[in-house]
Amino acid sequence: MNPKISIITPSFNQGEFIEETILSVLEQDYPNLEFIIIDGGSTDNTLDVIEKYKSKIDHFVSEHDKGQSEAINKGLKKCNGEIITWICSDDLLLPGALRNAAQIFYDNPDAGMIHGKSILFGKGKKDDIRGAQPKDLELRYFAVIPFPQPSSFFRKEITDKCGMLDDSLHFAMDYDLLIRVSGNYEIICCDHIFSKYRLHDESKTVKNLNSFAREWARVFSRFLRSVSNGQKWIAQIETLGIYHHESEMFTLQKRFTEKELETIVLYFLHNQMICAYETLDTRMAAKIVKLIEKIDPHFSSESGARKIGMRSRFIPAFLLEKLRILSR
Repeated sequence: MNPKISIITPSFNQGEFIEETILSVLEQDYPNLEFIIIDGGSTDNTLDVIEKYKSKIDHFVSEHDKGQSEAINKGLKKCNGEIITWICSDDLLLPGALRNAAQIFYDNPDAGMIHGKSILFGKGKKDDIRGAQPKDLELRYFAVIPFPQPSSFFRKEITDKCGMLDDSLHFAMDYDLLIRVSGNYEIICCDHIFSKYRLHDESKTVKNLNSFAREWARVFSRFLRSVSNGQKWIAQIETLGIYHHESEMFTLQKRFTEKELETIVLYFLHNQMICAYETLDTRMAAKIVKLIEKIDPHFSSESGARKIGMRSRFIPAFLLEKLRILSR
């Protein structure tokens, strides 16, 4: 009933936050924990902080790497746990997270992955609980990662059978893994709040939204190549200039009806639209809305895409930015 759980923390120059992360793992009331920290050669006080807890860390290395994905893969190669997750060096596990995760896997022996909710927090920000929206959730898994990654856990057999992270991806490696999981395994969504996800000026989510959008599009292009009825949608995505011509494909047991695949494409386009709008690329946002309208006018209206399309077409980007500043 207490399977070994391996926690991997990739780290690089986040000495301001990493002690909180370490303590949130070590203070879990769980008897069968394996804790692995893979540091990319930090030059701040990160290594001094880690040294304080080194005797309680099962594996630690500090050396140059190509980024977070390679660091996590190094950790995955060291894992002995039946259940695995990674938590970045600025995020936190909440008390009882590992016991709750172990119980859900015990109650659902066929599940390959579970995910719950997370508290988004940060200096000057109001705490906000986020989890996956239930509507079309099994289809959303293929469009974008719809839950906070720090609040997800997966069985080790996932990476044994489906492969580790693609270390050429620096922003969408969790989405890429999710497609491989959801296309071949059962996933359980629960209401447990497993983690706190920190937002700050240097966090990847805040700082690199354009890069996220490009990599999500790259992974989604792989997905469309991997399904038998994807060619029609490849042509549609190409009109936006965001389709990636590569050879990589997924091996998926799951099959999709025409309507299901249309729904997946709409959720993907909606996410790309949000990224374009948030980064003030109003021209791209308007183009995406036009395609969403063409595919499904009802979805456009219901999802708020139509409203964003109107703003993107008629309000200059500099004015949108000023309006956002005033509304904060």
